[in-house]
Amino acid sequence: MGDGDKKRFVVEPHSPYYLHPSEGPGMMITAVIFDGKNYDLWERAVRTALRSKNKLAFLEGKLTRPADVEGADFSKAQAWDMVNSMLCSWLLNVIDPKLRMNVAYSDTAKIMWDDLKKCYTMANTPKIHQLKATIANCKQGDLDVGEFYSKLNNLWNELMNLVKVPKCTCKGCECGVGSRIMGMYEEDRTHQFRMGLNDDLYSTLRSQILALDPLLPLDKIFNMTQQEENHKKVMMSRDTRSDTAMVFAARE
Repeated sequence: MGDGDKKRFVVEPHSPYYLHPSEGPGMMITAVIFDGKNYDLWERAVRTALRSKNKLAFLEGKLTRPADVEGADFSKAQAWDMVNSMLCSWLLNVIDPKLRMNVAYSDTAKIMWDDLKKCYTMANTPKIHQLKATIANCKQGDLDVGEFYSKLNNLWNELMNLVKVPKCTCKGCECGVGSRIMGMYEEDRTHQFRMGLNDDLYSTLRSQILALDPLLPLDKIFNMTQQEENHKKVMMSRDTRSDTAMVFAARE
């Protein structure tokens, strides 16, 4: 068989085997670095990045290595090996150097991915309990209102990733149970946000919100609280300027 008769696997741009010329082994596919404590966030960030590159099937085992083809100039198996090696490099790049040795000798990206999952995935039940306890004890403290809301929102999103909202499976059902359950979750979040605010600064606003019927949506309450925070900052700044002016007047 002459060189011109050798089979060659052609990689199309939309194919999961395709690697863009700008995608090298040193590329950082996400800014989230796995440090042994943030597996859930890291796993989600990596999944999102690889889904955007059409490479998630390699990690999930849906795209296994094809058989070698004799006499092929460039086979599908070779293309698979190239992508697999690139994925291994990308994963190592977003793992803390202290943890890389645990998976550095994995032959495939899927084995590396599965090993990390086995080692660092926490069972849902204790994780849910831990998150609910953290949310219940979450207080504003020295945080700005926006920072406190962001902290709570991150915890809520992490919890919702573990607790799946049940959906009605009845054909033609119009009860809207899913939206009502989400409404209950939203109301719980509103109370959690309200209870976590500093008592000395927002007790009056909290009482006003509690007196509303029906209760306002969380985003409206967050906006009201931010406005109150800004108002207090303006008043404190005005009082500070007044005190400074009085000191200078006394000196004169």
